[in-house]
Amino acid sequence: MALLLGGCMNERVVASEPAPAYTLSEVAYAASDRDLRVVLHGNPFGGDAESFARKVLPSMQNRVIGVRTNLTTTPNDTARKDYKVVLAFNVAETMLNTGLCTNGPIPTRPPGGPIIVQGAFCRGGGAMTSATGWLDRPQGPDDPDFRQLITDMTFSLFPSRRADSCGGSPDC
Repeated sequence: MALLLGGCMNERVVASEPAPAYTLSEVAYAASDRDLRVVLHGNPFGGDAESFARKVLPSMQNRVIGVRTNLTTTPNDTARKDYKVVLAFNVAETMLNTGLCTNGPIPTRPPGGPIIVQGAFCRGGGAMTSATGWLDRPQGPDDPDFRQLITDMTFSLFPSRRADSCGGSPDC
């Protein structure tokens, strides 16, 4: 039954294991009560980057559990320069999520079709966390499934605890 229901979902997100250095205290240091820079690569719907950012950013807000932050593409001087969140839509060439933290451009495919979004929470040039999400039938930037994809990606990039923090116990 679960397999049948999973096949009907339009969006899904898979998170990678956080880096060993990932801690909630570092997330708080990086983002608590301040701006956190968001870098967006590509636009699966076409149009200008600012309009696309205005559609993406609201679905990212209030998704970092326990940390009040402002995720923005135009951070003010409160933002810590070593930290950022990167979302790359429909990357043109195979790329590991850890490669998202570089400062160079990331080539993306033209608008249209299903969406694959790769994301990372970065410190310096390295990924602290990463995730990949899919949206099979995007209807546009106002589509509830697209907004849910962005929300789920953000939650996945900021897990409330590391999986190995419980000694491997599934009941933790």
